[in-house]
Amino acid sequence: MSVRELSIEQVQRWVVSFLILAVASFPLGALAAVSHTIVDEDRRSDAILLMVVMAALGVLALAAIRLVHRRPPVSPWLACGLLPAVVTALVVL
Repeated sequence: MSVRELSIEQVQRWVVSFLILAVASFPLGALAAVSHTIVDEDRRSDAILLMVVMAALGVLALAAIRLVHRRPPVSPWLACGLLPAVVTALVVL
């Protein structure tokens, strides 16, 4: 088993990546909760708009993480940023 040592710069990139993920997760959770609440109030179109905002925020967070790691921001991995919105849509609608 080989152990790969990380440079200080690589560790800093990973820390910033986790911070971006954590900071983006809080609004995503809040938007999911609000979507659930407003669907119960028969405001389905507003909930759909919030899910679009969730999808955009998720994709932007993953693009930012890719930029931190000096990778091209556009990649198939950005589809993972849509997951919170899709899961919310499946649960709420």
